[in-house]
Amino acid sequence: MLLIYFLFKRLNSSPVEFQFTSAVNYHYLLLLVFLMPINWYIEWIKWNVILQNDSIDFERKKHAFLSGIVSAIITPAYAGNFIGRMLYFPKSDRKQIVVNTLASNASQFIISISLGILALQFIYFNALELSTHAILCVANLSLYLLYYYGDFILKYIPIKYIRHISQVIVDKKTRSQLMLLSFMRYTVFVCQFAFALLIFDVPFSFSLLFWIMLMYCAITLSPSLFMGKLIVRETVAVTVLSMIGIPVPIILMAALSTWLINQILPAILATLFVKKERQHVFV
Repeated sequence: MLLIYFLFKRLNSSPVEFQFTSAVNYHYLLLLVFLMPINWYIEWIKWNVILQNDSIDFERKKHAFLSGIVSAIITPAYAGNFIGRMLYFPKSDRKQIVVNTLASNASQFIISISLGILALQFIYFNALELSTHAILCVANLSLYLLYYYGDFILKYIPIKYIRHISQVIVDKKTRSQLMLLSFMRYTVFVCQFAFALLIFDVPFSFSLLFWIMLMYCAITLSPSLFMGKLIVRETVAVTVLSMIGIPVPIILMAALSTWLINQILPAILATLFVKKERQHVFV
C-alpha cells in the first residue's frame, strides 16, 4: 500500500500540462517486441545447459520450460520457475532440477547486481571516495566467489540435505556458461528498457544505459510482493530515472510495457501451449 501511495504522489506531482512531445516511435516498439523471443530463447538455452542430459526428450523439456514460465509469473521475483519445471520429472530428479534452476537464477541475479554496482561507480565516480570504490569492488568480487565456490562451503554444513546440494549442482564450467548466457539476457533487458523509453521520445545517451543498469540493480535488491515485482519495479524505476529528468508517466509506461511484453505475454502463450497432463507429478 505504501508503494502504491508513493506512485500516486509522484504522479500527482507531475506537471498537469504534461503531454508526450511527439507521436509514439513505433520502430522502437517493434525492436522492443522483437527482443522478447530472443530473451526467452536465451533462457531456453540456459534450461538445456542445466539439464545436461541428451536422453530427456524434447517434449518434456519444452513443457517443463513453459510450465516454469507460468509458475514464475505468480511468484515473487519470478524465482518460482523451478516449481513448474520440476513437475515434469520423477521425484528422483527433482532436487537436481530445483538446485540447478536456482543456480541459473542466481547467475542472473549476480549479473544484475554486479553490473549495477559498476554502473553506480561510473555514475558517481567522482562523488565516491576511493575507499567506497574499493568496498564496492570487493563486494562485486565476493558475489562471483560465492557463486563458483559456495558449494565447497556447503560440504561442511552438518545438514544432510544441504550437503547433498553440492553433489547435484552443475560444475564450474557449466556455471560459467550460465553466467555468460545471463549476461546476454541482461543485455537484452537493458536494451529493451532503453527502447521502451525511446518509444516516448526520451533522448538516447550512453549514460542512460548506466542509469537503467542501476535501476535493474535496485529492482533486483528490492523485496518482492506478487506477480514478480509488480508495483515494486515501477516504484524503483520512477525513483531512479526521475533523477535524470525523465517524466514519471513515461517511466511508468516504459516499465509497464516491458513487463507486459516480457512476462505477461509469454505467460499467456505458455498457458495455451503447455501440456495439461503431468504424468510425472506423482511418480
